[in-house]
Amino acid sequence: MFTPCIKIPEAGNPYYNKAPKGYNPCILGNNDHGQRGKGLNVLPNCVGWATGRFAEIIGEPRCEYLGNTNACNYISTARKQGLKISKAPQAGGVMVWSGGPGGYGHVAVVEATIGTDTVVTSESEYYGAAFVVYTRRKSGGNWRQGCYWMDSTYKYLGCILNPSQKEEPVTYEQFKSFMDRYLAELAAKPADAWAEPAIEFCKENGIMVGDADGNFRPQSSVKREELAATLRGIFTLLLDLLKRVS
Repeated sequence: MFTPCIKIPEAGNPYYNKAPKGYNPCILGNNDHGQRGKGLNVLPNCVGWATGRFAEIIGEPRCEYLGNTNACNYISTARKQGLKISKAPQAGGVMVWSGGPGGYGHVAVVEATIGTDTVVTSESEYYGAAFVVYTRRKSGGNWRQGCYWMDSTYKYLGCILNPSQKEEPVTYEQFKSFMDRYLAELAAKPADAWAEPAIEFCKENGIMVGDADGNFRPQSSVKREELAATLRGIFTLLLDLLKRVS
């Protein structure tokens, strides 16, 4: 049974380390301060993630398919390798876009499909996050809605189907279970050491204090209501400082 990936793999996972020590043929990730230093040296890089994850789903100890190429070339590469392409995303497959900065495109792995217009994807972002999960929605055929940075220059080309998988749409209950587990793991994850002084400063000055129970949740995403409270905390602090110096 297909198991969605909703958190970054453990350091040393061979599917996300460059050959010959690992299985992955892709270049090293760009960010020396990110996951490369934690034993996943092809991240952050969308093709490094997609090539490794595609092979990991198949379960063979090598990266036989897709390989080291720009994201925009994934479809043509997949066709040469005998892989099937579908316009409809399928769990275990790789969604491909052309366009973006430099025209290099982007790829993301489908972890779940919900109905005909929603997918959950695992991704890695060159010059960005080593690992991230998005809930994407179909909009104008391009599946950009839900990914905050993907603009109109990105054009959806199709989904490379994973030969080890059959199409099995995920129910809402299954999806909710996946996301509840993912969010709980994020909430429990401690802050990175470099961020601790900034977190303490925000808490001490009432800028950002966490949720209603006082949990800061350093790795969780920020809701609009939380952002509003944070902005209020910043302006309150600035007004207080202005009163002191006036």
